[in-house]
Amino acid sequence: MSDVEVRALNVEFGRLAAARKIMAVRSSTGSLADDRVNAERWISRFGSVDEPDDGASLDAGTDSVIIRPAREDAAAPYVLYIHGGGMVYYSTAVFRPFLRDLANTLHAPVEAFEYPKAPEHTVEEAVERLGSHIAARCRELGDRPLVLAGDSVGGLLSLYLSLRVLPGVFSRIVLIYPVLDLGTERESYRTFGEGYFLDSGAMRLFKSLLEPFFSERAFDPFALPEGDLARLPACSLVTAGCDVLRDEGLAWREHLADRSVALRHQHFPDLPHDFCLYAGKLDSARSAVAEIARTAFQG
Repeated sequence: MSDVEVRALNVEFGRLAAARKIMAVRSSTGSLADDRVNAERWISRFGSVDEPDDGASLDAGTDSVIIRPAREDAAAPYVLYIHGGGMVYYSTAVFRPFLRDLANTLHAPVEAFEYPKAPEHTVEEAVERLGSHIAARCRELGDRPLVLAGDSVGGLLSLYLSLRVLPGVFSRIVLIYPVLDLGTERESYRTFGEGYFLDSGAMRLFKSLLEPFFSERAFDPFALPEGDLARLPACSLVTAGCDVLRDEGLAWREHLADRSVALRHQHFPDLPHDFCLYAGKLDSARSAVAEIARTAFQG
């Protein structure tokens, strides 16, 4: 991991983090319903914009939203996306500015899936629903190349579904600042545990909800059996340098390097967790999303 440069937080995000501190934005109000509203309101105000006049079209259904670019490349893959938020926060609506940028850059349709949230629903319910809807869509798409992608917990879910639920279906998986280790807190938990858009306390809550499901199924990205490694699709890993999850992403890269697994890695040393959600308003986030689209999703 020593070859990955560690920098201070990007200027744009540094200003936003300072504003968040001045505004005394709390990670929790004590009401989950209020916390969810506040989280989406923050992204809406500081990260997203009204739907731009970019020619893209949206088809929103009960279980997913499909974003089609103005110009679609017939050879482009179909992207299926699982959003982050610890399985507690967010919906596909929050991710639309980012997904529009992704679809327009790839010249490919991007479909993002809804799922029931914890703690009102179990992780098992959410994963079963995701697996069912994604499997159905894959059957409808026939022989078209399929890419499964997700950010944060969506990255962990993408890895799990590609190996245990729909093996051999996807041409590539893309994991964006993913959750990969539910049992260990590395140094980045201390370095970036507060004030970097994903606090360590919130991540501990998410892990407490996730760990029983994955433990019961003996699914640990750091202890994948040979059968799983053999089924692993081409994989792209994106990490953020100012993120509590930074070190587990970098450690997983090193872990797979010892197992002759082809892994494409992109690192953004001065960006925080969730930076993709700010692509609608922050140039640094928009530029990073464009780079991810050009590199992580290709080939």
